[in-house]
Amino acid sequence: MAKAKRIKGINCKSVASAGIKLVLLTRFDELCSFQAMALDWTDPEGVHSMRVASRRLRSALRDFMPYIRKRPLAQMLKQLRSIADALGEVRDQDVAIEALEEMVGHAPAALASGLSYFIETRKQLREQARDELKSILEASELKQLESQFIAGVDGATATHAGSPAITFSTMSREIILERLKEFEALSNGLLNPFEIETLHDMRIAAKRLRYALELFQQCWGRAISGYAKRIARIQGALGGLHDCDVWIESLGKHIINARKHKQQEQVAALMWLLSHLVKLRTKHLRQAFARWREWETHEASEKLRAALSNSAKGAKYESQGQARSEAQRVAPGPQIKEGLSGTH
Repeated sequence: MAKAKRIKGINCKSVASAGIKLVLLTRFDELCSFQAMALDWTDPEGVHSMRVASRRLRSALRDFMPYIRKRPLAQMLKQLRSIADALGEVRDQDVAIEALEEMVGHAPAALASGLSYFIETRKQLREQARDELKSILEASELKQLESQFIAGVDGATATHAGSPAITFSTMSREIILERLKEFEALSNGLLNPFEIETLHDMRIAAKRLRYALELFQQCWGRAISGYAKRIARIQGALGGLHDCDVWIESLGKHIINARKHKQQEQVAALMWLLSHLVKLRTKHLRQAFARWREWETHEASEKLRAALSNSAKGAKYESQGQARSEAQRVAPGPQIKEGLSGTH
């Protein structure tokens, strides 16, 4: 997976709308740059990188919505969702096939045939998903979307005389704190380990907090740099847990169908796989719980809030100091005042 592009030209002390425009256009350009890689079926990392790029773009759009005009981007949001969904369908099958092929090596030899058949089923689904993705990522379609997106961003970030201004830095602080609040509100899901939807929502909240921290790090520097890595570890454990939940639900349906058609070899293979995934789920759950306890024990949320608060105060005092220095430099001294008053 490629790292996110650094946003060049951001002035954290300048008006937020200018920074928002830079971020959105950079993130969209990043998305488009992976088109050829995503359609290269010899390397699944291309789809993965483009999917992550689409997530970063859509996460930024979600973060910025309270600060921009929504209507100019409404249609593009639907199209970006379609691209993300198509990428997700292919990526999910890539991940499943890779994991299943690895599991075959740990399975009893008598079950290999049944598992191989299940893998082939997944590959057929992936081919269908790839055809759909290819039609969505046609060069002409993406080029048209690009021109529409640029115009939409221009309209969404247009400012009007007299409209309230907020700096990019102040906005970034508000967004990070809001994402942190969402993450904390869902963290009790770990205390109810079979509430699958709640755990899934917590994973999404962790991802959004991580993306916000990574995006705005250049405004806050080292004060917040370590928190994105900690959240990424929590997100990773929750992601493994979510994958297991999705596969377990899918396997149950496949087992019922195999039993119905008296496919005993398939039933045996899938039952072994189900047992394996239940154990793997427990492992990921323990990891997620341990990462979250580490976050709590180190009072990471409180320290992150304090870091944002202290940095904001420092920036405010620096700005005030610069203003005073400028005033002292510009303000005329007594002798100059006398000269001015005596000038006709």
